[in-house]
Amino acid sequence: MLNPYQTQEAKITGTEQQTPNVKSFRFKLKSGGALVYNPGQFFVFSLPGFGESVFVPAESLTEKNTYDIAVMNVGRVTGKFHELKAGDTFGVRGPYGNGFDLKKFEKKNILLIAGGLGLVPLRSLLHYLINRNLLDTEHRQVQLLYGCRDLGAILFKSEMKKLGKMFTITMSMDQGTDTTIGPISCYKGVITVLFKKADVVKNGVAVLCGPPIMFKFVVPEVQNVGYSDESIYLSLERRMHCAGLGTCQHCAIGPYYVCKDGPVFTYAQLKDTVQYK
Repeated sequence: MLNPYQTQEAKITGTEQQTPNVKSFRFKLKSGGALVYNPGQFFVFSLPGFGESVFVPAESLTEKNTYDIAVMNVGRVTGKFHELKAGDTFGVRGPYGNGFDLKKFEKKNILLIAGGLGLVPLRSLLHYLINRNLLDTEHRQVQLLYGCRDLGAILFKSEMKKLGKMFTITMSMDQGTDTTIGPISCYKGVITVLFKKADVVKNGVAVLCGPPIMFKFVVPEVQNVGYSDESIYLSLERRMHCAGLGTCQHCAIGPYYVCKDGPVFTYAQLKDTVQYK
């Protein structure tokens, strides 16, 4: 059994500039093995001499035991990540936290709602389901509502076009005009505009990930569609600081630590607290 506190060495096999300040890194473990995790869990990535940062990897849809992470350049560690290139190495340990209970997703429609970089954990979930033939779009509806600032802020744009042929993706952009990107319809406005423009999937589970302000306005929209508090899931990995050890207490929400008890929670668990907003 792998010790989650033991660091493994990973090697970068490719990079791609997603937006002006977000870069993705494709990598493999130098051992050739696989990352073992449940979707929704996270890993700690380290650069000796610079520090550590928390990321959620996504499996490749085409290459076995290959993963990628999306890194926003916002500080010392992430800035150093942006200097890395193919052939460079870093450390990875984990997984940590609690992910999605996929048994509760079985035979239910899935509504995914992502704001900005919140697409990354939901993309990790999608890739996990696709690679294990669990998406099952023949017997249930799957829909992604994705909000971002403008066309230049769209993450994994070419992949989104391909996924848009497998299930429904509808986007909103704060700036710009109504448009289409391949099979994807895009509307001007914040993400809540999609509840008026799109035929939102009902009778299933809803998964939200994005900036805290998004939850305040989107959760009521999801409830209005008919989702119960127990069927609404929030991924709160943005709140974590100490990399899964529960030592800094900055991610405390009521009786929970996001890094140890989450980062995935149901709205029923959090609705009586205000700190998650």
